[in-house]
Order: sequence, then C-alpha cells, then structure tokens
Amino acid sequence: MHYPTSGSGWERYLPLSGAAFTTLTVAAAAAFPMPPGGDVTAASQPTWLAAHDNAIIGQTYLRAIAALAFIALAVAAAAACRRALPARSSLPTAALIGGAFTGGLLLASQAVALAAALFVQDDGSADATRALGTLQNGLLDLSSLPAVLLFAAVGVTALQTGLLPRWLGILTLLGVPFAILDAASYDGGPFEAVGFIGLLYFLGWALLTGVQLYLHHRTNTATEVHPEAALTP
Repeated sequence: MHYPTSGSGWERYLPLSGAAFTTLTVAAAAAFPMPPGGDVTAASQPTWLAAHDNAIIGQTYLRAIAALAFIALAVAAAAACRRALPARSSLPTAALIGGAFTGGLLLASQAVALAAALFVQDDGSADATRALGTLQNGLLDLSSLPAVLLFAAVGVTALQTGLLPRWLGILTLLGVPFAILDAASYDGGPFEAVGFIGLLYFLGWALLTGVQLYLHHRTNTATEVHPEAALTP
C-alpha cells in the first residue's frame, strides 16, 4: 500500500482535516434546525422533515464534507504511523482501513438523509421516509465500530514511537471501548446514553490528534531541513 512521502505539501496540512471534521460537525448541528427531541435523523419525523427539507439538505451536505474530512484524517494518521514504524508493521494499514470505513459509513448515512429529504419533497409516503430514517440510524450506529482499528493502531503506535504525546496515546486507546459502546448506543439499546458521550469523544479526538500530527510533522520536517536544530541544546 502506497503512502505519501514525508515533505509533500498536501501531506503537511492533511492532519488539520481533523480540526475540519470537528468544526464542520459542530457547525452542522448549530447552524441548522434540529427535529423535536434532538433526533439526529430528521427522516424519523416525516412531517417535520417536509417542513424543513431545504435546511436538512444543506445540513446533509455539510455533514458529508465532515465525513470526507474524517477519511482524510485517517489517511494522515496512517501515513504518520507508516513513517514512525518499521516497514513490516501492519498498524498503518489497520489505521487506514478503520478510519476509511468509519468515514465511509458516515458518508453513506448522509446519502440516505439526502435521499429522504428529496423523497419528502416529491410527496413520498411517511412510512417509506421513516424506513430511510431507520437505515440512516443503523449506518450511524455502525460507523463507530471500524474506528476500533483506527484507535488501536494509532494508540499503540503513539506509545511505541512517541508519535503523539503519551497522554494522547492513552486517550486514543480508550477510544477502543468507547467505539464499541457507541456502536451499541442505538435507540432502546443497553448503551443508548453513551451515544452523546461517544460523539464528544470522536470530536475531541479528531481535533487533538489532527493538531498533534500536524505539529509532529512540522517539527520533523524542520529537523530534516535544518539538522543542526536537533543538536542545539
């Protein structure tokens, strides 16, 4: 599997996609109306969706861009792991697969949300709209599960190599049980209350990890360009 080489311009700033994911996700929640009860999937309430269809379409596109930003963060994290680990390590591949699948499921959930909003614009039936809402809920619930690979791979790499500060490496490993519990936080499930906490964890982790990877890459690049800096006491 090919990873970009150290020093390429786009790779230098790619980790900041973590901050973009967090910012866009928060903006999508704050700048657009939410269904009564705070349900993430507007399609679960067809009458309300029909009255706010254009706003929900705009929100869907913003959340879709956020999902792409999460995939970009996974690419950046995998590339950073590849540079830090021996070539034979499978951890970078695990990080890439886990993050890409999580972002892909988030993106798919927004495609379903868009389909539901367009469906009600065409006077689609309430039952079919609710079915789309149920499908979107399922995709959102499962989206956290592949992140187990991402958190485990990045956390282990951080503790082994110092890729991230030790506290952030430990916090990343804590994401493994968080992701599993978050996947079981569906409505009526045993861990329903964990859903909001899981969302906050994902947002905080993406922001912190993205910034730290950016700083780590910038420091390493500066050392490569000016090796005497590494010898300065």
